[in-house]
Amino acid sequence: MNRKELESFMDNLYEIGSVKFGEFYLSTGLKTPVYFDLRLIVSHPKVLQQASQLIQNIIETNKIKYDKVCGVPYGALALATVLCLDTEKPMIFKRKSDNDYKVKLVEGVYEHGDTCLLIEDTVVYGTSIIETCEVLRHHGLKVTDAITILDREQGGKDNLMQCDLKFYSVLKASDILEYLVKKDKLTQEKMSEIVHFLKIHSFQISEQ
Repeated sequence: MNRKELESFMDNLYEIGSVKFGEFYLSTGLKTPVYFDLRLIVSHPKVLQQASQLIQNIIETNKIKYDKVCGVPYGALALATVLCLDTEKPMIFKRKSDNDYKVKLVEGVYEHGDTCLLIEDTVVYGTSIIETCEVLRHHGLKVTDAITILDREQGGKDNLMQCDLKFYSVLKASDILEYLVKKDKLTQEKMSEIVHFLKIHSFQISEQ
């Protein structure tokens, strides 16, 4: 992947406030010293287009084959939509539910056996991707690959591999942190603290 494109993307993420330092709570309940708010890119069309192009680079480089695209609800829906417009691939989406398979959970047009590519904005443990994958597979779709904009490096990759998913990320948390140190936006000491935090708060499904 082109380094200049990645650096431009990281610059833009920082400028729009998608990288925050302080005390934040994730949806998992974990209090974290760093928060990557990738949902903000929906309000910045050029950054959204950048994200789509970087995902396309991953698809092309790894020769990923797919028939449909599904954005993990709801943070990645806009990203998946832009990707579908850029690639002219059909999109489907999963409705949020309490795993009640009696109701229609998958919207859009698809055939049994279609291969669906999952798109996510940020991965912590990978649970949202896994939940979406299970529903799609239950509805007869093949799900083999998932791409996220950011991997927080807290066990998500290994968890998805356990679910027979190939996992790709445009960026890792360490990529952004190291770049911000290089740009004098973050101290080396603070980066080391955050990297240590992410490492000790990783989670493996097999540990349940």
